[in-house]
Parts: sequence; structure tokens; C-alpha cells
Amino acid sequence: MTASTAVRVSVTLLGSFSLRLDGRPVRKWRAGKARSLFQYLLVHRDRVVLRDKLHEVLWPHSDWSPNSSSLKVAMHALRQILQTSPDGTNTSGVRIVHQDFGYALYADGISVDVDEFEAMVEAGRAADKVGDTPRAVAAYRAAMEVYQGDFLPGDSADWIVEQREWCKSLALRALDRLSTEAARVGDFDQLVRWCRRTIELDPYRESAYQMVMSAHGRFGELAAVRRWHDMCTRRLAEELGVRPNQETERAYFAAMRGEGRAAAPLRAVPGPRVVRPHRALAIRDAS
Repeated sequence: MTASTAVRVSVTLLGSFSLRLDGRPVRKWRAGKARSLFQYLLVHRDRVVLRDKLHEVLWPHSDWSPNSSSLKVAMHALRQILQTSPDGTNTSGVRIVHQDFGYALYADGISVDVDEFEAMVEAGRAADKVGDTPRAVAAYRAAMEVYQGDFLPGDSADWIVEQREWCKSLALRALDRLSTEAARVGDFDQLVRWCRRTIELDPYRESAYQMVMSAHGRFGELAAVRRWHDMCTRRLAEELGVRPNQETERAYFAAMRGEGRAAAPLRAVPGPRVVRPHRALAIRDAS
């Protein structure tokens, strides 16, 4: 990477929030809406966001007035944090410009984990379309390395929830593809790994339970099969008030009967344990 394209601004939004300017972490955010303002402008960077829209995002239950000073105060605090002046000059690589009744954020040499994640998922899709399975799998694996948790976990603003669910849907599609490919090639260690990550993200996704039960059943690990089935049944009943579908029940009974069991011992498949977040991965209850 040349000096002109070197990363000056690095932002993490998945699993936790962090901002680094020229390698230095920004740890002190002033009280108020400066951080939320930065996050929204960052996701919508390179385009003008009108003042009334920003007010709606930051103060959703308050009526907006052109004479309101709240946004000005938040913008002043943000510019101080980013070392950015009102005329757009700066020393941090980030510029916030006031134009056309709104604000636009621009950044030189910026790296945002959400962008990288979405690009890797799209690269996997593109490879799948041309039948390049190895390249697709590599892209999906890279995407899941970047995906370290929910988008801005803990925040409940509407725009954040929408982005969070979008990112989660992409992650689940990548995991579905990785699980399917692992099953196809008989890599049962990886199959269980991807299914467990799927269940961490979506504890009601029955297809993941079906695949992991089948994997354990192949090795005759009937106690593990039963534990995964019990976990699926309990979660669906207690949290959604439904029973497992017919496909899940068929997968369970087939695994318990030993259908598809390996003729000779192969690689051991790790048994189920209490499902915990993968690194910073946050498990959200279904709304």
C-alpha cells in the first residue's frame, strides 16, 4: 500500500465500536450525541445528510426546528474530537463539510469493517455465480473472520437495528453456504463449527440443528444428537411457542437410527457445549 493510499482512519462497527486516527485510538467521546452523529455520517459518508434527517435520527422523539442548537452542539463536539474545522480542513484524515442544508463526511484512506465484510460476501456470491467454489468458500470464510458480532451492539436506534439485521442476514447466508459445502466434502469438523456459529447468530435456525445432528449421528454420537435436539426443542417452545418442524424431527430420528453412519471411525467431531458468543459475537434474542 502506497503512502497516498495508506489507512489513516480505521473504524470497527461489528461486535464493538472503535475509531483509530493515524493509528491512535479515540477513547474519549464527549457526553451527548457526538459519537452517534459520527457513526451515522460514517455509514452515509460521501453524501449530504440533511439537518432535519440528522435531528430525526439523533432525537427521534423531539420535534425539529431550524433554530435548534442541539445538532450544532453535537457537531462542534465531534469536530473537536476529529480535529476538523468548520471549513473542512483537518489533521485526522476526516472532513465534515456543511453544504446544502446538511452535512457530509469524507475520509481519506479509510477502513471500515462493515465495508470489508459486505465486499467479501459479495465476492463469494460472484464466485458462486461462475462456479468457482474454492474462491467462493475462501471469500465467505474471510467474511466471517471480519464479522465479530452484531452491528453496534447495545444501541437500539432504528437505523442501527436495520443495519444490524442486514449484516446478520448476510452472515447467515455466508454460514449456510459454508455449512453446505463442508457437508458436501465430508469435512464434519468444519460443518459443526459453522453450524454452531449459525446457532449463535440465530438460535431458531432449524436447518443448522438438522445438519449438526446428522454430523454427530454419522459418528454414532447419539448423546450429542439428543442434546442438540433437546436444545432446539426447548428454545423453540420457550421462546417462540412452537415445535420443531418435520425436517428437524426426521433428521433427529435418522441420526439416532444411525442412517449415514461412517463405516469406520473418522475425525472426531467436537460435542456440543453451552453456546457462547464467538469472540465478541453477541447473541440477540429474537424480537
